[in-house]
Amino acid sequence: MILFFLGDTSAGDTLGNTRNLGKSGKQNEGGMKASSPTGSTTDEETDDDSEPEPPPVIRRKVSFADAFGLNLVSVKEFDSAEAAELEVSRAAEQEALHSLEELYMCCLFTVPSSPEELEQRLQAQMVELESIELLPGTTTLRGIVRVVNLCYSKSVFARITLDRWNSCFDLPAEYVPGSSDRKTDRFAFKYTLVPPLEREGTRLEFCLCYESSAGTFWANNKGLNYVMFCHQKGQIKEEVIETNMLH
Repeated sequence: MILFFLGDTSAGDTLGNTRNLGKSGKQNEGGMKASSPTGSTTDEETDDDSEPEPPPVIRRKVSFADAFGLNLVSVKEFDSAEAAELEVSRAAEQEALHSLEELYMCCLFTVPSSPEELEQRLQAQMVELESIELLPGTTTLRGIVRVVNLCYSKSVFARITLDRWNSCFDLPAEYVPGSSDRKTDRFAFKYTLVPPLEREGTRLEFCLCYESSAGTFWANNKGLNYVMFCHQKGQIKEEVIETNMLH
């Protein structure tokens, strides 16, 4: 009788596998090298290539007065009578200041007092200042010039100086429509002192010139010129006396 013994094949397999692993282990030691884990390398590359983070946003907070128990609006009440008195006081001060600074023009000459006197001067010099008008509360003057009608074409102007003839300028006079009586014509000129010349003590002088084809003629207040002063209210008398002393 032949007997067969059935053994555990797993042990043999295990032994065979162990031998095989031994051989493969030698191959790994001789021909293959262990590689580093790919996971760590990928993380480092990702960190290097990533963009820098933006700076943090600082949010500002606005608080209102009422959040701290304060009033949002400050109200100040005035008594109506007190406010009215304050306004009246301010108006009075401004009016007084304006009155002190108000300037006028004054004349230190006279114009012909009668038609006969005017005619005599015209016969002597062909041109004369007939009248001068000072506009109230201003430094504006308006002059009327009478000339003998020698010809149709003529030119009339006032020569003005503000520095005693160190310099001067000519101000044209315009013909007054309808003023001719065939023998004479009227011309008018207008001038206003403006800052910085509009100030206390400014001296203005002028003379008149009449140009025509028949000749050039002058009127200059008998050689004294037509002199005017800019002054404040109440100061005219002192300047008139001083000017008369100079002449």
